[in-house]
Amino acid sequence: MTLVYGPMYNHPGWDYYFHLTRFDALITAMKEGTFPFYIDHAAALNYGYLSKVFYSDIVMIPFAALGIITGPYAAYEVMSFTLTLLCGLFMYGAVKTIYKDSLVAFLSAILYTFSVYRLFDIYNRGAFGEVLAFTFVPLVFWGLYHIIKGDYKKWYIIAIGFSLLIFSHVISTVLTFITVVIILAIYYKPLLKEPKRIQYLFIAGIVTVSITSAYILPLYEQLQSNTFRYESNDWTLPSRAKLPLEYMLWAVGCGFVYPKEIVIVGIGILLFALIFLRFFIKEKSAALISVDVGVLIGLLYLIATSFIFPWGRFPFSLLSFIQYPSRLFLFVTFFFSIAGGFYLSQIFRKDKSRIIMVSIVLLSTCAIMFFHSEHYKDIYCKYVKETNEKPDPGNFFYLNGAEYVPDKVSSAYYILSRGDGITSLSGQTIVNSYKRNKEVLSINISVQRVDSLELPLFYYKGYGATLNDKSIAVLQSELGLIQIPVNTSGEVDVYYKGTTIQKITSYITILSIFLLCIYIFVGRKISHKK
Repeated sequence: MTLVYGPMYNHPGWDYYFHLTRFDALITAMKEGTFPFYIDHAAALNYGYLSKVFYSDIVMIPFAALGIITGPYAAYEVMSFTLTLLCGLFMYGAVKTIYKDSLVAFLSAILYTFSVYRLFDIYNRGAFGEVLAFTFVPLVFWGLYHIIKGDYKKWYIIAIGFSLLIFSHVISTVLTFITVVIILAIYYKPLLKEPKRIQYLFIAGIVTVSITSAYILPLYEQLQSNTFRYESNDWTLPSRAKLPLEYMLWAVGCGFVYPKEIVIVGIGILLFALIFLRFFIKEKSAALISVDVGVLIGLLYLIATSFIFPWGRFPFSLLSFIQYPSRLFLFVTFFFSIAGGFYLSQIFRKDKSRIIMVSIVLLSTCAIMFFHSEHYKDIYCKYVKETNEKPDPGNFFYLNGAEYVPDKVSSAYYILSRGDGITSLSGQTIVNSYKRNKEVLSINISVQRVDSLELPLFYYKGYGATLNDKSIAVLQSELGLIQIPVNTSGEVDVYYKGTTIQKITSYITILSIFLLCIYIFVGRKISHKK
C-alpha cells in the first residue's frame, strides 16, 4: 500500500490538512510545555481552534512524541502505517477468537484492512478519525463475543475497544453502539441464561465511561457552554447525502474499474461478490448462521446508504449528526470481510486449492490498491488539489467544515477581512502594542474609561486573562470572539488555561487506565496459576 500510493502528503485528501494541523498542534504543545491543556493557537489565522477537546488526541500522543524529532509529516506517515498494521492484527485476533480458524482470520484481516472503503478513507477523504475507527472496531466485536458466548471475565476487551473508539471518532462510536445493540437483541438468550454476562456488560460500560471521562466530559462542557456552527449547518444532513442509483451501482462495482469524472465511495466488487459464495455452501453450523447474520446487517446498512432510505423521517432523523450515510460502509466492510473469509474457507477445503485461493485474494487486493491509487491521483489533480492546496476561506483555513467554531462567527471571510486587530468596543481604549508569544496574546493598553476589548480569538470556555497580573473576566462577544473588560491601563495577557473539569477528568482517566491494567495483570497471573 505504501509503495503504491506513496506518502499521503504528495496527494493529500480533503481532511488531511485538518488532521495534520491538529497533530502538529499536539506536537507544538509538547514542545512548548502546554500539553495537556492547550489550544491550537495558530489555527484559522491565529484565531485559535480547540481541536483537542472536540477531537481527542490521546491515540496520537506516542506518535506526536516521535514528531518532536522527525516533524509532523514523517510522524503522521508512521502513525498511518502503524494503524494499518494494528487494523490487520486486531481483525485477525477478533476473527480467530470468534471462529477458531486461522485461515478465516487471515482472509478477513486482508479483505478488511485493504478494503476499498478504508483506502477511500485514508486517501480520498484523509479522514483520520474514521481510519482510527477502522482499527478499533474489531476490538469491540472481539469483546462482544466474550460477553455473549465466550469468557465473560474478559469483559475488559470490549471496554478497551469502546474506549479507543471514543478517543478516535464519536460518530463511528455511536454507529458501533447501535450495531452492538442489534447483535445483543439477536443473541439475547445466552445473556438471559447467564445474567452475569449482563452484569459484566454493565461493568464494561462503567469502566469505558471512566476511562474516557477526560474526553467526553470536557466535550460535553464545551457543547453546553456555547452554540457552534455544526448546529446550524444543513449541508451535511444524511437526507441530502444519500447515494443515488448510479452511485450505488458504482459503490458495489468499483475496485478494478472507476468512472472518470465521479468521486466514488463504496465497498467494492471483491467484497460484494464474495458474499454470493453463500449459495454454494450447504452444510449448516452455528458459525455459518452468525456469519449470515452479519451479512444481513451489512445488507441493511448498504440499503440505508441509498436514495430509498427515509433519513429525513423520525426516528432516523435523530441520527442527522452522522452527516453521511456512507459512514455505514465501515460496518458493511467489516461484516462482508468476515463473510468473504468464512465462505472461502468453507468452499476451498484442500491445501492446494487454498494456496491458489489465498494467492488470488492477495493479488486481487494488490490490484484494487493499484487501480484505486490511479483513480484517486487523477481525481486529486482535478478536484481535491484546488480545494486544499493552501489554507483559505474556502476550506476555513484548513478547518474544513469548522463545525466547532462558535456559531456567532459569521464566516471565514469575516475572519480574513477582520484581520488580527484588537477592537475597543467603546472607542475609549488605545492599543499601544500587542504581540503573540506562542499561546499568549500580550497587549499594552491605555484606558481612558471603563471599556471592553474584542480580541482576534475564537471564544471557548477555558480561556484566562490577566490585567497587570490580576485575573479579569473572559466573555464572548456578539461576533463569537473573546471579549474582556478593562478598567485601567497596563499589560493584558490572554491564554488558554483549561477548565477545572478538564483537569479533574484527566486524573480520572489516568487512574482508570492504571487500575484496569492492574486488574488484567493480576487476573492473568491468577488464571496461569490455576
